[in-house]
Amino acid sequence: MPYNLLYHSCSAFPSFFLESNIKIGACDWALPGSGLYATQIAASVGLEALSLKIGLYENDYPITHPEMQQIYLGEQQKYGIEYCAIALNDFDNIPMHAREGTKEHDIVWDLLERAVETAHALHVPMIQVPGFAASEVKTEEDMEHSAKAFRWLCDTAGEYGISVAGENLMTVSEFTKMHEMVGRKNFYLYFDSQNYNVFRGYDERKILQGLYPKMCNQLHVKDGTEMSGGLLGSGPSGFHETIDWLKAHGYTGYILLENYYDQLPLRLQAENPYDLLREDIRILRQALQ
Repeated sequence: MPYNLLYHSCSAFPSFFLESNIKIGACDWALPGSGLYATQIAASVGLEALSLKIGLYENDYPITHPEMQQIYLGEQQKYGIEYCAIALNDFDNIPMHAREGTKEHDIVWDLLERAVETAHALHVPMIQVPGFAASEVKTEEDMEHSAKAFRWLCDTAGEYGISVAGENLMTVSEFTKMHEMVGRKNFYLYFDSQNYNVFRGYDERKILQGLYPKMCNQLHVKDGTEMSGGLLGSGPSGFHETIDWLKAHGYTGYILLENYYDQLPLRLQAENPYDLLREDIRILRQALQ
C-alpha cells in the first residue's frame, strides 16, 4: 500500500485545510515496535510529530533520565521530527487521584515532577494525562484529588510555557466541572476520536460541540469495532464525520495516529504492519483535503 503525499490547492480549500496548519504525527507506543526507533520510523513514513510515552514505574520512567533524553534529542536533530507531547501512560496503572499516605501517592507526585523536568528538557509543549483505568474519576473525591494534581502540574509546567491536557471519558458536564476545579489557563481537554464511542457509546461530535473551546491543539485518531481494531474510517466511531467537523470549525494543530499496527486484531489485516501505518496516513491525508 504505497504512501502518497497529497498536495492541496489554495484555491480549492481554506487556509486551515492546508498541511502547514495541521501536522500529522503518531503516538510512539502505537507504532510498530511500540516505541523502538519511533523517531526514525516516523520520518521514514512522512510523519511530522510524535507523542512520547514517559514509560513505567517498573522501569524507572526511562525517558526521564538525561542519558535517554540526549538520545531522543539527537534523533530529533537527525530526523526532524517534532516531539509534541509527553504522555503519562503509567496513570493507567497508578491512580492519579491516589490518597495521601499511600505508596501510589508518592509515585504519582514523583512522576508529575519528573514529567515537567522531562518536557522542559526535550522542549515538549504539552503534557498529556490519561484518565482511564486506575486514574478514571468515579467519585467526587477522585475529582478533587485529580484536580489538585492538575493544578500543581499546570502551575509547575506553566513556568516553562508548557500546557497540560487531560484525556478521559468524561461527559461534557463532567469535564466542564473538572476544568472549572482546575482553573488554570494552560489546562485543556485532549480529544480522542474513538474512546468516547467504543467505551461509552457517546457521539464523538457531541463531545466536540460541548468541549471544543476547552480542547488543546492535539488529538488522537483511531478506529474499529473494538479498541484500535481497524483502519481509520472502517469502524463505528464516525472518523470521517469527526474530521469534517474539525475542518468546518477551523481546527489547526496536531492529529496523531493511535492505531496499534503490530497488535491484534489490526495486524491481521496485512502481512506487514508498516503497510497499515502507511495506509492510515493516506486515509487521514485524504480526509483532510
